[in-house]
Formats: sequence, structure tokens, C-alpha cells
Amino acid sequence: MLELQDLKDFSIHKWYEKFKDVSLEAILIEIPLVLLEKFQSDASDVDIEEVCSGEYVAELKNAINSLNNSAFVKNNWHAPMDAKMFSFGNQLKVTNINELSLYLSTSNIISEDFSSQQSSIPFYIVLKPWKSIHPASEFRCIIINNILRGITPRDWPTYYAHFKEEGPLIIDKITNFYKENIAGKFLRNHYTFDVIMSFPDQPYIIDFGPLNSKSNLYAFSWKEILPLLNKEVPEEVAPIFRYLDTDIGITTRTDAIYKIANAFT
Repeated sequence: MLELQDLKDFSIHKWYEKFKDVSLEAILIEIPLVLLEKFQSDASDVDIEEVCSGEYVAELKNAINSLNNSAFVKNNWHAPMDAKMFSFGNQLKVTNINELSLYLSTSNIISEDFSSQQSSIPFYIVLKPWKSIHPASEFRCIIINNILRGITPRDWPTYYAHFKEEGPLIIDKITNFYKENIAGKFLRNHYTFDVIMSFPDQPYIIDFGPLNSKSNLYAFSWKEILPLLNKEVPEEVAPIFRYLDTDIGITTRTDAIYKIANAFT
């Protein structure tokens, strides 16, 4: 579970407007108290149409319709990925309000977020256009002291042959994107951000997240990141793009980290 300050700083409503032009489109609809209380009650069969006013239900339906009845849903921080089993083809695609109700009310991930009794944080249903995203196009970027230090595929540890040839281009594109659009504009000095990037398109922000011992750093480990937090480096230092450069077959994350050679200096 995110800490209170993380909940505040990384809620999508705190950063989306500032980075809207370089982020995936998102529709934010605040959750009314009557619906939030239902989600917080651990009910696994919340029916939004029964709980909420007709006006609110219409707002949700119009939002889904504006996305061609094909949307991806999350709350302020997380998507209900553990509700995939209830979706057609494990896609978690929202085509109507019944599916929206189902995914949000059956997800432990969402339930854990909603269990935070922080009245100072407005809770949102966030709808994004449904996109079929290739796993190799998703990257997590590690920012330390406002400098891009690491880039890792989110689909780790999976071997993608094209990373070896396109690695320098990936580094250049993400570095330039960070410097032009994010550097110095986010409210923390240490954090992560996720992008999708498919050549020849520019990267687009998916999300921001905290950088701490609980963060999923994929190809990196917290043990190697922690000493860097208080280490001064020149701004022009190049980030490490860490990926599997050989197909080592089925492996664990720990084994993969052990086998790769590139490291921070």
C-alpha cells in the first residue's frame, strides 16, 4: 500500500493537467461518497447504477461512449489488474458500466487503495482509450535527484532481440523526452515514470510512481539504487538502459539481474 504522502503526490489528479499534452488521454471522474463507501465496505458486487444518481451514471456512460465504448480503467494510482480473470480474453477492457462495476468491486488492488481513509484525497475513476500495447514498448524510467539514471522494460525479464540494435535510440528518445517535458516540473526529486514508445512515435506518459524500497524497479534493484540517492553526478550523465541482451530462457528476476553486466558507477 502507498504511504499517505505518496497517495497525495502520485494521484493522477495532481499531475495529469501539467503533463496532459504528453500523456495518454484520460478522463477523470470523481467518485461520490456514497459509491466510495460501498467500495470501502469490501462488497464484491457493487452495482454503480444502483448506488449512484442517474446524473452520475450518465456521466460515466458518456465517458465510456466517448472512448468508442472501449476503455481502460484505473483509480488515482492503480488498475484492477487482479480482476482480469473476470474480463473477456483477460483484457480488462471496459465496454459498459456493468464491466466497470465488476472490475472495480472485485479487485483487491483497488480495494486496498480505497481502504485509505484519507478525506483530503479525492478518489477518481479514470478512463483511458483502450489500446493494444506491445509489452516491449513499455518502459519504466528511474529519476534520482532530477536526473534520468535508469531505463528498464516493464516486461522483465523477457528477451527482445531488437533492444540490442535500438538501445541507443531508445536512450536518446526517452532522455530527450524527459529533458523537454518532465525535468524540473514534477514535485519530487526522486521518482519513477512509465512511458510507452513505439518507433517512430514519441513517448507518452502512462504514470508516475514513488521511488523507494517497495517500488517495482524491474531490471534494477533497490540495493543498487539506494546509494545513488545522496550521490552527486553531472546532469549530462547518460542513463543505463538495462535489458536482457541474450536469450537465457526461462529465468527469475533475481537470476536475470545477477547475469547482466552493466551497472552504475
